[in-house]
Amino acid sequence: MSGIAHDGEAERKAALALLFDRSAPDYERVGVEHFNDLGRRLVGHAKVTAGQRVLDVGCGTGAVLVPAARAAGPDGEVIGVDLSAGMVARAQEEAARQGLRQARAVVGDAETVALDGIPTAPGSFDAVFAGICLFFFPRPEVAAARYRELLKPGGQFAVSWWGRPDPRWDPVFAASAPYGRGPSSHTLPEESPFRSVDAFHAMLGEAGFAEAETVEEDCVTHFVDAEQWWRWVWSTAGRQFWETVPDDKREEAVGAVYAVLDTLKAADESLTSTSKVRFTVAKRY
Repeated sequence: MSGIAHDGEAERKAALALLFDRSAPDYERVGVEHFNDLGRRLVGHAKVTAGQRVLDVGCGTGAVLVPAARAAGPDGEVIGVDLSAGMVARAQEEAARQGLRQARAVVGDAETVALDGIPTAPGSFDAVFAGICLFFFPRPEVAAARYRELLKPGGQFAVSWWGRPDPRWDPVFAASAPYGRGPSSHTLPEESPFRSVDAFHAMLGEAGFAEAETVEEDCVTHFVDAEQWWRWVWSTAGRQFWETVPDDKREEAVGAVYAVLDTLKAADESLTSTSKVRFTVAKRY
């Protein structure tokens, strides 16, 4: 695995950490069940067992960390790592609130996993999780190779990542697009390993994993109204786009989006998005 940093990589990671620091206070706190549900489902697919040592990369506020710690039990150990100090603080608080002494979260680079005071010898983990985060990493293929190195023979790498967003919501993103800048979840570069299941499995194979299996499930997200959707967007990485909208265009942009949301509302003003989420589990041999 190459240790050479690419141009701009440090800046991208620093910006990502700050983005999630800004989201941390409200993340999963606006009344919308989303990432925590996906974390529980990912842990279920990987079938963590009691006593295992688990690494959760890009741990955020603990969506995977908490259910993994419950599955590993008091004789296990679950370590979360994230670039965002704000998210790590939230994860630590939640683990403590639930009395999960076997879980801890630390600030660090989830791509390289070089952690002060925490053993990360080759073959020292039974499972590595990456819940809805690997596509943020500058070099996911380098990260995957690092995780293979950290896993015991037969250990599992479990990843959740996005499939097709709800096509009903395409006009919402089209309405906002002229007003800001930012990456789109609808279009991926040809070289992206996240463009298809085959491409993702190929990346895992090149990193040394075998028996990769992916299942695709619905991710159904409910909003009581458009205002709750708006608060939710600002509590997630989705705020990255809206932060680029100029102040003198914000009202116009929001109006354009709300006009489209009006066409998606149910009779009670609620909104529902049904996207595809993929759960991939691969083994290290």
